[in-house]
Amino acid sequence: MKAVAWETVCVVALVATLTGCGGSADPDAAAAVGVTGIDGGKGKASGPLSAEQVRSALPTNERLGAVFVGDDLVAFEGEPASQACAEETGITCDGVVAAGHKEAAVRGDASDDRVEFTLFSFDSQQGASAAVKGLVAKRSSYEPAPTPTKLDVGADETNALSSGRGSTEVIMRVGKVLAYVKVGMTDLEDAKQMSTIQVDLLKKAA
Repeated sequence: MKAVAWETVCVVALVATLTGCGGSADPDAAAAVGVTGIDGGKGKASGPLSAEQVRSALPTNERLGAVFVGDDLVAFEGEPASQACAEETGITCDGVVAAGHKEAAVRGDASDDRVEFTLFSFDSQQGASAAVKGLVAKRSSYEPAPTPTKLDVGADETNALSSGRGSTEVIMRVGKVLAYVKVGMTDLEDAKQMSTIQVDLLKKAA
């Protein structure tokens, strides 16, 4: 099945006057925005992550390292988030609140050395866990079937799948968020490093 067209979804979200999206010209312009707590100040919120919070939880270029350059960063909520989640996971995604996506590539490399970060925030841990299971089932059904791989990245749930093409997909739950990290590199340590960065950022935002 065709991957989610994140740029297209972002345009739809903008038309619907939802949270704005960032483009490749300045992909991290809004990533430094502070997380707004439920009391209206900056801090941790106990509820589901909003689009702004999801956006702030996506890795900045600086966090990924000098070797990477970011391509696109989008974050939105409402119906566009529900549609993107359903398309990505293959389930209805009940309770999804917001979605976010960022892509980065190795600087000056024309190969498949890329990494993608996808986040879906839910109003419950059960909703996030169901989406994790749906995405794992969908990706596991592809041919050739990926190989389950054990990775410890500090998430509440972790499912790593390695393909024969040298890419690794790490599908995780961190609190009420599904985090999906797709790494197009042969070294498993790259997948672990990128996934750990994503988990750490989510724990700070949650």
